[in-house]
Amino acid sequence: MKNLIESNYQSILKRGLINENTTSLDFIMKLEEEVQEFIEAEKFGLENENEELADIILVCFNIAKHYDIDIEKELKNKIEINNKRANN
Repeated sequence: MKNLIESNYQSILKRGLINENTTSLDFIMKLEEEVQEFIEAEKFGLENENEELADIILVCFNIAKHYDIDIEKELKNKIEINNKRANN
């Protein structure tokens, strides 16, 4: 997963879409844009629905990479929390 995250992040850096001045609000706005595109793909039955879902996930990965968050660890922690909730 780390290679996937790094590879995507580097490709976005090269395109100039992320830089040292990118703010958390910039990431949130991009995430909102991708969610809206996913909604539209679902609503109108477009063939790019899977791609739009991947875009959402990749933006989340970019946020994690940019802010040095070990997202794999956080995902595992969250799954553990969800499993505990399911057992209560």
